[in-house]
Amino acid sequence: MKVKAIFEFPVPIWLMTDVLDTIYPSGFKALRFDVVMPRDTAPAGEPPPGFETVPQSSTAGSDTVEPLTVWTQEYGAFIPESLKPATTVQRVGIVEVDGPIPAHMTWFTPDSQLAEYINPWFDQVRTWVEIHTGQDLDPHHRVYDAEVVGSGLTFIEPDHDSAMSLTIATPSVLPLRAEAWRQILGSVRDGVEPPLEEVLSRDARAAQRRGHERRAILDAATAVEIALGRHVRNLSSTLPTNQSKRITPRSALGDYISIAEHSGLDLAVQVHKLRWLKDLRNDAAHRGEAPNNWHTGAVVQLMMDFLGAHGIMRRTGEREPDGSEWVIAEAEDAPPAT
Repeated sequence: MKVKAIFEFPVPIWLMTDVLDTIYPSGFKALRFDVVMPRDTAPAGEPPPGFETVPQSSTAGSDTVEPLTVWTQEYGAFIPESLKPATTVQRVGIVEVDGPIPAHMTWFTPDSQLAEYINPWFDQVRTWVEIHTGQDLDPHHRVYDAEVVGSGLTFIEPDHDSAMSLTIATPSVLPLRAEAWRQILGSVRDGVEPPLEEVLSRDARAAQRRGHERRAILDAATAVEIALGRHVRNLSSTLPTNQSKRITPRSALGDYISIAEHSGLDLAVQVHKLRWLKDLRNDAAHRGEAPNNWHTGAVVQLMMDFLGAHGIMRRTGEREPDGSEWVIAEAEDAPPAT
């Protein structure tokens, strides 16, 4: 069965333009397909070769028909010079769709499998992209760069016939490089999941961005606990005997901080800051307390600094000129996933 489709991303993804006009192999579970990237032309991109004639959509109950023309589009954002030119990708082509048809589910043909898996596929893709770049791609709770103050409020007295004000922000964005895009699509195809601490880091950043301080503290502290615990256990043979004996399956964040301190381990984050994080986590978990957004932001940055130095996906330690998240190091610089 020949399957050819167009998929509109639930949230546009910022990519460097060298990603475009290329075919990338991907898939989900047993299903395999190729992702065909659009061509980069202003103002809305062009469909990939073979997709020049695309289906049209119409609003229910309306005779208005508009072609699906937006494939790429550049929005206002601060982009590091080293990652230009870049644009957002909003649609891609899907071809070479192939998957085994279960004997007891003959109706589950490759086109049905694509319909079933395309949204879970995007969720895995956007998770990897968020980890690599810090982009916020949650389609279920979007954070917009423009916000109307008092939206939905109608004044009777005094008479205000328009919005009170409009808050607009220009985001700083790290577009994804072509090789990282290829690796991400391949990882999703092969069922490779990102490190748990990186997923928690993504979740902590998203929670802090949305004002969910308690959730951000819990996820940030758990991410640090995973990375610190692995770091300490990997060094157990070099620790003083009285400290290495303290490492047990029940060891938690406070234990690892104490072991690291009394063993004289050189950590990217000072021990007193790690204890501060631990105390905030305990307050959030056991007393339902949450710090203010300022302290939560400091905790999220602490987490990023720690994971960048001691996590599985190491960062280079050098930030982009706009102060964005650290750039992920080359694969050979990262420690093994143990």
